[in-house]
Amino acid sequence: MTESDIIHPLHGRTPLPCPRDVTAPEGFEAQELHDPFEALMGPLFERVNADGSRVAAFVVDDRHVNADGGLHDGMMMTLADAFLGGAAWRGTGGKPCVTMSLQASFLGEAKAGDVVEIRTKVEKQTRSVMFVSAALTVAGEPLMSATSLWKVLGER
Repeated sequence: MTESDIIHPLHGRTPLPCPRDVTAPEGFEAQELHDPFEALMGPLFERVNADGSRVAAFVVDDRHVNADGGLHDGMMMTLADAFLGGAAWRGTGGKPCVTMSLQASFLGEAKAGDVVEIRTKVEKQTRSVMFVSAALTVAGEPLMSATSLWKVLGER
């Protein structure tokens, strides 16, 4: 089964609008967002590389920063959870998954106007648990690393 064979459970639903109109970073396309919270934080972008790997991105704006003007740690965790979950879902062939745990190390800072890129990797897969990691970067510099465990629903 290839990724294009996977039918998303929200296929056919109308994507939710984002509160901001943001131009996609070069080489990226806007994602269709069906999760209300992700739509509120978006838009979110993605590109698929020639080797099939995916890179997600978003542009930091005033909704995403803390009182000091830096990208809020909670926003980074939200993005990590969204894209780690997408990697887990694709890794299972489209089976629903839920976050069991998510650990993060904050390594740098971003500010409004920066483009944050997220790369995910399925590290290990069992019948019922997915192990997925992510690296968030700004201009190639480390911003956050994350590791996560995902429960594959319906599997033991």
